[in-house]
Amino acid sequence: MSIVLAQPRYIFGVRSGVAANVLYHDEHTILYPSGSYIVVYNIDQKTQKFIQCSEKSHGMTAMAISTNKRFLAVAERGNLEKGEKALIIIYDLSLMRKRKILSLADFRFDEFVSLAFSPDSRFLAAQGGQPDWTLACWIWEKSKLLSTVKTTNPHTNGPIHQVGWRNSCIR
Repeated sequence: MSIVLAQPRYIFGVRSGVAANVLYHDEHTILYPSGSYIVVYNIDQKTQKFIQCSEKSHGMTAMAISTNKRFLAVAERGNLEKGEKALIIIYDLSLMRKRKILSLADFRFDEFVSLAFSPDSRFLAAQGGQPDWTLACWIWEKSKLLSTVKTTNPHTNGPIHQVGWRNSCIR
């Protein structure tokens, strides 16, 4: 007896509530979340490929594509009550596979609300959600956390929901 696993052929719909939920890979291809998948849709050929997100995911919260268009970062919600941290999974778009998994162990939040690759695609900035509202910066290929900073003071300003890079990079 052999077990046959079902594989999707087409997926319809876009998952709402994900920051940057439609991204251009190139002039013919867009990426968007649908259910527990990232759909890679070729506009000209009307074909879909799929990247399956983590099986134990509690949902996606943000996406970003690297400037060189080789990598996709997807933030997945954790569950603090169960001791599960929010994760960032980096996918290699040429292989359609996971490349790295990043997380912050010492912070209290269950989601990243925004992600951004640096202009040279070497660094990744990630804004954590409530209650800590912490911005983290990684050299993501080495899984090396460079720095973190608390970004919100609830008494003087509101939370930050989007991060990005200026034209210059860290050297």
